[in-house]
Amino acid sequence: MKTTLLIIFLALLSSNTFGQRVIENPAFEVSSSGITHISKIEWNDNETRIHIHTIFLPNWWVQFEKDVFIQCDNGAKINIVGIEGAKLGDKITMPESGEKTIVLLFPPINEAVKKIDYNNEIFGVSLIEGTAKSTKFKEIPESVSKWMDNELKKVTKKPLSSFNSPQFFNKTTGRLIGYIKGYDVRLGFKTGILYAGNEITREDYPVVIEIHPDGRFEGDIPLTNATYSYLVMNKQVINFYIEPEQTIAMILDWDEFLYADRMRKTRHNFKNITFKGPVAKINEDLLGYNSTPFDYKSFTNKIKTISPQAFKEQEAIDYKKSKDNLASYLKNNSISDKASVLLKNKIDLEHANHLFDFVSNRDYYAKEDSINPILKIPVENDYFDFLKEINLNDQSLLTIKEFSTFVNRFEFSKPILVYPKPKPIENSFKPEKTLEKYLEDEKIVVTENDKVLIESQKNKTFNSYEAYQEFEKLLSESYKNGLKAYNKKYVEPFNKLQSEKVSMEKWQLKDSIVKNVFHLEKNLVYEIIKIRALDFDIKRSNAENAHNYWNELQKDITNPFLKQEGERIVNQQFPINSFENSPLEGNLNHKVKINATAFSNKLPEGKATDIFKNIINKHKGKILFIDFWATTCGPCVATIKQMKETRKKYKDNTDFEFVFITDESQSPAESYDKFVKEQELENIYRLSSDDYNRLRQLFKFNGIPRYIVVDKKGEVVNDKFPMHNFTYLLNGILEKYK
Repeated sequence: MKTTLLIIFLALLSSNTFGQRVIENPAFEVSSSGITHISKIEWNDNETRIHIHTIFLPNWWVQFEKDVFIQCDNGAKINIVGIEGAKLGDKITMPESGEKTIVLLFPPINEAVKKIDYNNEIFGVSLIEGTAKSTKFKEIPESVSKWMDNELKKVTKKPLSSFNSPQFFNKTTGRLIGYIKGYDVRLGFKTGILYAGNEITREDYPVVIEIHPDGRFEGDIPLTNATYSYLVMNKQVINFYIEPEQTIAMILDWDEFLYADRMRKTRHNFKNITFKGPVAKINEDLLGYNSTPFDYKSFTNKIKTISPQAFKEQEAIDYKKSKDNLASYLKNNSISDKASVLLKNKIDLEHANHLFDFVSNRDYYAKEDSINPILKIPVENDYFDFLKEINLNDQSLLTIKEFSTFVNRFEFSKPILVYPKPKPIENSFKPEKTLEKYLEDEKIVVTENDKVLIESQKNKTFNSYEAYQEFEKLLSESYKNGLKAYNKKYVEPFNKLQSEKVSMEKWQLKDSIVKNVFHLEKNLVYEIIKIRALDFDIKRSNAENAHNYWNELQKDITNPFLKQEGERIVNQQFPINSFENSPLEGNLNHKVKINATAFSNKLPEGKATDIFKNIINKHKGKILFIDFWATTCGPCVATIKQMKETRKKYKDNTDFEFVFITDESQSPAESYDKFVKEQELENIYRLSSDDYNRLRQLFKFNGIPRYIVVDKKGEVVNDKFPMHNFTYLLNGILEKYK
């Protein structure tokens, strides 16, 4: 009888529950987290317990918010209800071991569910015991291997024999291809980005690296010379070397991305990379060298506590250690000559950059701590004699990313940052005709009210352009129009000419500093500095003066490629449409007709243009001032705050609108929502990082903020709008594009 009752009881129990089930270290398909691992799942008809084995940095913390969930294969979404021994939202500190298991509590999972996804982090977690682990991470499909081999066969040019080659400067493309072992589209990224650029002209060429669903990736890189560059993929930095007209193939491993994810304290140097192609050997050589990371915390402390000379002496010791370390690496390994040059350049320029940064950062800290006697010690001119230790005529310097920092620090270093004193306009310029005479000749009526207003402001200055605008509203329309016409005819031409005269005098002063303070002969790097400044120097000029200025400047440029780039920059701003006599030089003043052209507003077909048009088409019929920004960008945030009252003023304007575009990674949801509400932003677009990368490539910008103006027809009329001059330029834009 007892046995019968027990059987009946068990039968009734089984009809109401599927019993306790446990699976240890469940198999999964792919994970985007190097920190979170599922070590066990327990579930019954009352609850589900997921054991999260966390591997992270000691004493850092992890957090599980109330939005954590699991997605079942039957479509059901189950939200977390608690944490064993803690509360949702608590910061759980990691022990010294760096490992900790945390049990998350969920409602019960239906018995029929065979697979779950955890919180958009771990996908395809099997609830069936004995499911095999995924082998996706270890295999390279045959189709991918054939594709890479076929791409590499297309390379017909040999790599550079050396960096001294006459073919070093070569404005063509290089090609990057590769494969990520273990990639899955569910990982949440479909692109990488490469921040290419022309260091000679300061032009940016961000390149989107498209990642295919099967894990292949590819992109064409505009180059001016061989370069040791880097790719950013899923927020991780991957270094590689490429030359014009060459293709480099890289095979990456998703497991290394996961390792880099949990080692967030320092930037991880990817090592598990297989290279293929004509320049594979130099990439392998560069990959094998381990340099000592620079201690920025110690560096900052030294700025505040030791003199420039003492820092220079300490830096010399570290510099020698780095060179000794490189010498040992070269002795014990068979390294290509080009890799040796690149590694030596890297050490030399890092050393120079540290010395430059020490003195430039002192000014910032001196403002914060005005009584610190260390920060009052002057920097003597001989501090910069480290420049003589670098061969500044060596074009191989341009191959490494540290050159970008070096040339920037050089051109803006305190000794060389000199400008001629501006000459007072009243002493150096007398218009062909006075304003009073012009108004009289043109029969423009000056009212009594105009005369009183002008007299009241005779010896005063305006504190802002807005204040001047308020004053201008009080003047008669005839006087305002007359003043505008007079300035355009008699004042503006002189201002443009005057700026060019100052620019040439500026270089005469800088030449003297280079020779007498730095004790350097004229060199390639200094010539590059002159070309880097060219675009800015001629920006406010007119066509004739710009070409005249370039004719003078290029007399000091000896490198043919630099001359070619300078000519391109000038003609880009001020193209020559026709001229009567050749050669150009010597005939500019009287016989050349030169006209400037506007930005090319025809965007290329492709994904990026489609993304952009989907945004601007929602605002058809209005001029758009588009702001590429991020909550993590200080200047972006500052400008948006400064413009708040201006946005309010024009809120209901029917002619134009402000549009704001950012991306998910640079503008985290919480800070983004708070800032948008605080600043009352409208027309806001928070894109995926992939789509934002494509817009970066479309408009060629690496840094933000970046401002673009679109006319009422939806055409881009300015891709580098100076937003700080918005109020000043607005009326002209409305008048031109109404």
